[in-house]
Amino acid sequence: MSDRRTIRWILPIVASLLMIALGVGIYRWWSDSQTKAIASACRMAIREEEWDKALPLAEQWVRRAPEDATAWLSMADVAKAKGDLVATAECLGRISPQDSRYLKSQMLRGDLILDGLGRPHDAVKVWREMLAGAPDAPVPHQRLLYVYSMTLQRKKLVAQIREAIQQKAEPPEAYGYFLAAPNLLFSDAYVRLGQWLTATPDDETLRVAQAIFAARTNPSRGIKMFGADAIKPGDDSGVRRCLKDYPRNLELRAFLIEQALAENNMTALSDALKDLPKEAEADCRFWRYIGVKLDFQRRYTEAAGAFRNSLKIHPMDWKSHHALGAVERVLGNAEAAARHADLGGRGKQLEREIHELPNAAQVGPELLQSLMNYAEDCGEKEIAAGLAYRLNSQ
Repeated sequence: MSDRRTIRWILPIVASLLMIALGVGIYRWWSDSQTKAIASACRMAIREEEWDKALPLAEQWVRRAPEDATAWLSMADVAKAKGDLVATAECLGRISPQDSRYLKSQMLRGDLILDGLGRPHDAVKVWREMLAGAPDAPVPHQRLLYVYSMTLQRKKLVAQIREAIQQKAEPPEAYGYFLAAPNLLFSDAYVRLGQWLTATPDDETLRVAQAIFAARTNPSRGIKMFGADAIKPGDDSGVRRCLKDYPRNLELRAFLIEQALAENNMTALSDALKDLPKEAEADCRFWRYIGVKLDFQRRYTEAAGAFRNSLKIHPMDWKSHHALGAVERVLGNAEAAARHADLGGRGKQLEREIHELPNAAQVGPELLQSLMNYAEDCGEKEIAAGLAYRLNSQ
């Protein structure tokens, strides 16, 4: 009798559970069918370029399937067609790293943030995220080198070049960037930086880079600028404004020193070398500047030491080789003087040849071979090894 009562008690519960499971299954089937119908209608609207129709469908699709990369890519297509670049970037950012389309979508996202929205720092974050999962992906390395060089972030530039070489993912222009890292100069860079400043007008890195590139650009080039506050080529007013806002900025300090050297103004050089920011210790240019000052004071042994410190940081800095060669000659070290003078002259010629290329990426095998020989003779083993691998792979 007890067993019968138990059965009578359990059966309704089991039946209820079965009904619930059946109901859930039916709902899921219905919901999935609705989602598929919405997705199909959305894809059709996109193919027909009916963007006003596609937008609400895409919004419904991503709400119903927030883990579906195809839904987010479709939403990105619609947002881009509607001219909403911020939303486009946000949608592309929803693609999972596990999805096979992740790298391509993030490449599009990074380029959109840089070129469409003018936000280089945000684009850098995208490319760094890509490299975290795919360290040998060549395109993010290339993009990072471009932004770091254009914004005069020399330490990051050199570190990124080395990282790319270790992954065998460096673009051909990486070696030209490395050689010229102490002497970066790009035509029209200040124009591009001005565009980026539109999105973040108070960004120190962008303001300083634009001001320096503008001051160093030949004013006779006649590039058209827009806006009453636009910095014009050959105009150093931007540098003066930045100095008031960022008196301890390393690039601005280097600009003042270069200006003093160009004018042979040793008093201005001494003033600019006072109370240097701590990060100057790791910058080859400042050891070279100190060496120039010591050389002018005829403290040749100390000057040679400063130039050697510069070359420890950047063994391919031809200006330091040239200066050290001159000091070694005064000190009576004929062999060292000849060696460094040769390296200084060769490095200068290589940098000139790279600057004369229509595009830094167009560096050919002959120039790469010369760069490899120069890197070997300077003792820059990692760069020489990277160049050897690239040349042997061609």
